[in-house]
Amino acid sequence: MPNAKNAGAEEVGKPKFLLVGSTGCGKTAQIATLPGRTFAYLFDPSALATLRGFDIEYEAFGPTKVRLAAQSLSKGKQDSPQGKEDASEVYRLWETDFEDKVKSKFWDTIDNVAFDSFTTFSDIVMDRILYLNGRSGHFPQQDDWTAQMQAITNVVRTLVGMNKVLLFTAHDEFKQDEVSTRMQNVIILTGKLRTKIPLLFSEIYHMECKSTPEKIEYVAQTRPDRMNPAVRCTIRDLAMFHDMTIRDWTKPQEYGIGNLLKTKLGYNPTGYKHTPVVGVSASPVAKAG
Repeated sequence: MPNAKNAGAEEVGKPKFLLVGSTGCGKTAQIATLPGRTFAYLFDPSALATLRGFDIEYEAFGPTKVRLAAQSLSKGKQDSPQGKEDASEVYRLWETDFEDKVKSKFWDTIDNVAFDSFTTFSDIVMDRILYLNGRSGHFPQQDDWTAQMQAITNVVRTLVGMNKVLLFTAHDEFKQDEVSTRMQNVIILTGKLRTKIPLLFSEIYHMECKSTPEKIEYVAQTRPDRMNPAVRCTIRDLAMFHDMTIRDWTKPQEYGIGNLLKTKLGYNPTGYKHTPVVGVSASPVAKAG
């Protein structure tokens, strides 16, 4: 039978990162640090502003028109919708794109897959579930939430099974945990997804911006504490707070997640590809997403 002392990189699989934190804490910028060929699914409208100028292939998905009609939860009344909605189509378009890439063996040529972010992707999934359940534009009901959780779980399990380096981002909020009643940072996911989804990632870091007017600094918390119980780290010998600041935007792979992959895990599949496009500024301010 297998023995853990003999387990190599093939048995362990490639690392799966989930970066959690508030807006502007440096999550999206870490995609630019990944060595090798990176593909990113972008659901946040501001993600490309952070990644522009770097050699990262991507597809962006987001609704161009959503339902604007006001609705009353207590009275069951709503305004008449104006125009055609297309928010419910976004998830279907993403699903088609993903399956087309599977059929064309596109994923075989990719080293790293990024997903930015869970928070906005969850909204896209819910738009589709409401449409399928005949409730577009209405408040979700229990079976809508259940279907959304199952769909998201299946998506993540599929991506994890591809054995690529994954880098997912998610937002969190400071609130009272429903079970422990403690005040802590909670990942913005539906119900049991807050517990189930982290189980699929080997690395869960809480990102934080600790910059001052004199110094730019982004930090990842790599060990759990009372405030961030979902944090997990399997990379050995990391300090509890690890500097993720990209100090030279012409060589982002020398910092952050990319540096951890190279120095701690020896990961450098096809050499460094990420260089700014000539004429495009890559300033620290522009890259703080």
